[in-house]
Amino acid sequence: MRLAPIPQRIPPLVWRGPAFIWTPLALIAAVGGPALVFGGSGPLAQLALIAGAVIYALALSTLGAAWALGRPPRTRREVVLHVLAAGAIAALLIPFALTELLALVANYEQAGAGEAFTTSMALSILPLTFLLGLPITLVTSIAFSYIALERPRSYARSAEHLRHDVQPFR
Repeated sequence: MRLAPIPQRIPPLVWRGPAFIWTPLALIAAVGGPALVFGGSGPLAQLALIAGAVIYALALSTLGAAWALGRPPRTRREVVLHVLAAGAIAALLIPFALTELLALVANYEQAGAGEAFTTSMALSILPLTFLLGLPITLVTSIAFSYIALERPRSYARSAEHLRHDVQPFR
C-alpha cells in the first residue's frame, strides 16, 4: 500500500518583484482608491487619504514585526487580517481625534466655542466609521495583498504536482 506524501509546509508570501515598483503601486491603489471614490478632492477625500495612510502605516508595522519575529504571512488572509485589525483600531480612534481637531479649530476661531464638541459627539459617529471604514478597508486590503505579494514560484509548481498525488480516501 502506497501512502500519500507528507504535506509540504506552506511557504511565506514574498514581495512581488521588483518591490520598489509593486509595493508603491499597491499602496497607491489601497490608499488612493477610496479617495477617488469620495470625489478625488475635498475634505472627505482628504480624510480618506489620512485614514488610509494611518491604517496602512499601522498594518505594515505589524506585518514587519511579524516578519522580524520569524512569522511572516503565509496566506493573503493573514495580510488582510493585519490590515483589518489596523482599520478597526483606526475606526475606534478617528472619531475622537476628529472631534478634538474640530474643537481645536473652533477655539481658534472663537474662544470657548470648542466646548460644544463633546465625547458623545464622537461616540455618535463611531458606528458610521465602522460602517464605512471596515468594508473599504476589506476591499483595499484584498487589492493590496494581490498587487504587492505573491506566492514563491517553486511552491506553485510543487503544489500542482502534489495536488494530483494526494489520495485522501485510501
